[in-house]
Amino acid sequence: MIVVLVAVIGFLGLVFARTSLDGSAFELADLQRSIAQQHALNQELQLEIARLENPARIAPLAEELGMVMPRSTNQILVDLTPVGPTVASADAKEKTQ
Repeated sequence: MIVVLVAVIGFLGLVFARTSLDGSAFELADLQRSIAQQHALNQELQLEIARLENPARIAPLAEELGMVMPRSTNQILVDLTPVGPTVASADAKEKTQ
């Protein structure tokens, strides 16, 4: 009697485990399908970005808005060296004394 009860409980446990694994497998398949769809969408969007950034597409639109290419360019150089007094650190003051 006890052996039969253990066998039935074991069988029910195996059925429950199998059902749980099957559910997880279906969920995994759904997630993989979703990842594939998102990957395909990402590729489409990357192609759309490349198409929209194309200078051959932008130049005519800019001309329609009245923009023109400059005939000449002027280069402006900016001196980034500090102007004015610099603050000496405490270590530098001690070395000079």
